[in-house]
Amino acid sequence: MAKVKFLKTAFWAIVYALVFANTSLADTLCVPYHYLTIQEALCASNPGDTIEVASGTYRLFSGNIVIVQKSITLRSAYGAKKTVIEGRGNTPVITFMAGSHSVIDGFTITSIDDMDRTVLKGGGIYCSRSSSPYIINSIIIGNNAVFGGGVYCDSSSAPVIANNIISGNNAIEFGGGILSFRASPNIADNKIVENEASNAGGGIFCCRDSSRISNNIIWKNKARSGGGISCDRSSCTIVNDTITGNAAICGGGLFFEGGTLRIMNTILWDNEDDLYSAWFSPASRPDHSDIGDGDFRGVNGNIVADPLFVDPGNGDFRLSPDSPCKDAGNRDPVYNDPDGSRNDMGSYGGPKANIGAYQ
Repeated sequence: MAKVKFLKTAFWAIVYALVFANTSLADTLCVPYHYLTIQEALCASNPGDTIEVASGTYRLFSGNIVIVQKSITLRSAYGAKKTVIEGRGNTPVITFMAGSHSVIDGFTITSIDDMDRTVLKGGGIYCSRSSSPYIINSIIIGNNAVFGGGVYCDSSSAPVIANNIISGNNAIEFGGGILSFRASPNIADNKIVENEASNAGGGIFCCRDSSRISNNIIWKNKARSGGGISCDRSSCTIVNDTITGNAAICGGGLFFEGGTLRIMNTILWDNEDDLYSAWFSPASRPDHSDIGDGDFRGVNGNIVADPLFVDPGNGDFRLSPDSPCKDAGNRDPVYNDPDGSRNDMGSYGGPKANIGAYQ
């Protein structure tokens, strides 16, 4: 376990270095020591600066946080469980403006319901057009919106949403956990659990976008269609995910309608109606995945078999030693596990298997 945590820390340290490689004379601004509020520190910051926030609950009574068009790092000093940003529920807790390439690292992001007003887009985080933030190592919980209860990715945005717990968020329409509209997010290594949408996409809703969704656990989400994931006229890549225990009238695990879908090395198991699509083109058929509905048994290396999770009732979706999903993924070495062995299906397989909020 300690080794895994070290690997995660080292990985995101490399991310920082790549994002801010060209910054110089950067300062570290501390909240509440240098500035009383996070917003004051943001307004005073320059590109390349780091804002470090001490543990505590930061309640936003007079307007929520806005990150402007500059590359800064907003990080907690002691991690997400000890550092809470609490919004009022009438605007997104955090908004990344157009052109923002900032990093937010290690916060619990939540909001209090405002019975008089409802957030339209992104109850927890709103990524405006052409923004490309890194949203990492955080807990996005208990947020509500019409579209995108937890996170909303607007047109032409390209956020990296990685190593987070996204749980207990609600959308009146689409995307309880995450909604991506004409965007290209990289959604990786998250635990997306117990989110709900009244219409489609309890966990994730993709509309006319090009999302990459990899190494996530997507569990216990609900919607009318696409309890786990709903892809609407999108070009989605779903690789090494575990999608289980989700519920919907149609496509409890995954709902796909229009566009192209690449699903590979993924476990779709024990959902209410695992997979629904009006039509699969040959290019969109699942590849080396375990799909409970059985429609693709024996095609493209797909199987229909109990994946034998270690303790699914308590959220432990590691594979047991005798799981049929071990060493059963795509044979191409580019997808091999970190130890060089053939890819395991599910969120613990593939070249990035050691990175994840649930490890």
